[in-house]
Amino acid sequence: MLGLLALGPALARGFVLSYDMVFVPHPPVGYADIGYGGGPPRSVPSDLVVALAAKIVPADVVQKLILIAIFVLACAGAAALITARWPPLQRGGRMDPRIDPGFADGSGDPSDEDSVRRGQSAPLVAVLAAGVCYAWNPFVAERLIMGQWAMLLGYAGLPWVLRELLRRDGQIRIWRLAAAMIPAAVGGFAAMSVTVIAALVVALWAGSGRQERIRRLALTVGVIAVASLPWLIPSLVNPVHANPAGVAAFAARADTPFGTLGSLLMLGGIWNAEAVPAGYGGHVSAFWLVVVALAVAGHAGAARPRRICPGSGVAAVIGLCVAGLGLTEVTRAGLRSAIAFWPGFALLRDGQQFLAPLALTLALGLGAGAGALIVAANAPGTSRLIRAGESARGPASLLGVLALIAPVLLLPGLAWGAAGRLQPVQYPADWIRARQIIEAGKPGGAVLLLPWAQYRRYPWNHGEAVFDPWPRFVDKPMIWNDALRVGPRTVPAESESARRLTRVITSPGPRTGALVAAGVRYVVVDSGSLLRNDRQDLGRLAALARLPGAQVMLASQDLVLFRLPTHGSRAGR
Repeated sequence: MLGLLALGPALARGFVLSYDMVFVPHPPVGYADIGYGGGPPRSVPSDLVVALAAKIVPADVVQKLILIAIFVLACAGAAALITARWPPLQRGGRMDPRIDPGFADGSGDPSDEDSVRRGQSAPLVAVLAAGVCYAWNPFVAERLIMGQWAMLLGYAGLPWVLRELLRRDGQIRIWRLAAAMIPAAVGGFAAMSVTVIAALVVALWAGSGRQERIRRLALTVGVIAVASLPWLIPSLVNPVHANPAGVAAFAARADTPFGTLGSLLMLGGIWNAEAVPAGYGGHVSAFWLVVVALAVAGHAGAARPRRICPGSGVAAVIGLCVAGLGLTEVTRAGLRSAIAFWPGFALLRDGQQFLAPLALTLALGLGAGAGALIVAANAPGTSRLIRAGESARGPASLLGVLALIAPVLLLPGLAWGAAGRLQPVQYPADWIRARQIIEAGKPGGAVLLLPWAQYRRYPWNHGEAVFDPWPRFVDKPMIWNDALRVGPRTVPAESESARRLTRVITSPGPRTGALVAAGVRYVVVDSGSLLRNDRQDLGRLAALARLPGAQVMLASQDLVLFRLPTHGSRAGR
């Protein structure tokens, strides 16, 4: 239900294209899908999974299924975690001392799992409140608008991973843990990054005794390592360049009146100001801060004593610290030095994504707090704060319902396709024709994308920014400018081919000779001023693009496709 409410029009046929969310019709399976296409393997193995799934069902349907799965897994996962870990009660309404902390480390009596099955479970409102809060918050909204579906897939699977690590019998079943890790494994390095912190801390925290904790930690690390191999191997085999200048560009920023730290505590603070959902960030966001404060209180007063998810609070603090690395010049300088030493530390540039453990902790705290109030209201005499017997049930239930609906009411900008921003579109027919021409050409040769920028705003995509779809559109080596402009800053290109050709593209004069020498066979101009010129004079188009000697293969209102002369033939210099 949450997924339907959040996505709304995005579930219609067509492709939703928003920033990093790029799905294309009939995606090819190529070397780039396994991380050998050049540049960091950010889309490995997520693009491969999508390409293979699109062989069975249409690619736009694959996208809808993934987006719905994010909300279903996130909501159901948080609900399942609090249900599985809610301590059963003895007769008389007191919490069974054998459940806490015995079952967390395997020392309790396993037969008491039966008491959970007999109905002594968490109140339904508490379970739903935890699920709704985890699936509907500023973190999910901002990352969805950014199109980072792969990372959100790992976020959605996180509570399922922790649930397997916190089984009441204390045993980690490797195959079940591996199955729970599938969403993060599909999502790749971004998805796995939001899983690692919480999984390792909880695995360490939930054990009893030094040897037991080492064993649990080793098993968890082993499963994570195997699940990470698809993107880990190409990142180690192929050299990856990461410019330390990206630290400032990707640092968290304030999207509420409560400063950057306050925004992070409220699960916002993304570096891209255009990704903030509609209606969020003004003074109304103070009510969301109240919800966060109540969730923190619920974690301290209900979730932590009941050991709903031991170690989650520590993981939340660690994630918050990583998210705050860009807050001070000292920490920014330290991260720049770390990236200069080893490019892999660039994973920490976009620190806001590590708020995932905090989001789960707050969701469990909100649900556990509501559940504790309802349990106390239904068991008079067990709490010094409630003495009114039956009269306390009404207020407790009302607070539980408010906890359940508050996230949706306070963040309407996530509803209905992020307030209409996520609208499905169809690729122009000329894109399909251009792909056919390129794929019908001789093998070999790369495709260069112009204008020399990473993101596009196509009129046929309602003017919404999107990563250039062409790298996923054809099975040819692609060269594009992966430098990213964030406000007044520009993060230099990470791809070797882009860095090598930037001077050629940006310098005045003919480009043909240098591009042919670099192995470029086709040039696609998919937006920009070139398309606004007279397309009838094909020779003039080549001159305007500074590609003398190039043949115009296709010219339309959506794109111009050039084919360059082969190496050794006469090419304009």
